[in-house]
Amino acid sequence: SLVPQVLKSCTEFIEKHGIVDGIYRLSGIASNIQKLRHEFDSEQIPDLTKDIYIQDIHCVGSLCKLYFRELPNPLLTYQLYEKFS
Repeated sequence: SLVPQVLKSCTEFIEKHGIVDGIYRLSGIASNIQKLRHEFDSEQIPDLTKDIYIQDIHCVGSLCKLYFRELPNPLLTYQLYEKFS
């Protein structure tokens, strides 16, 4: 699959449970984001239906944003920047 598991899991979860105002605008609790990140980094697919993630749905959206921020090259590549702006 070309879509990384972290993005696949998080977006599916958000579509099912997280249709709330500001899902990608509001940040989750930092400790929850790091816990979730660690679970994915440990090559597990975490159970996103745990209370910790259901109660802080924004940490799932925050992890998606973190993933995109840390890409070595932007999704909209530097070569295409002029065309976008």
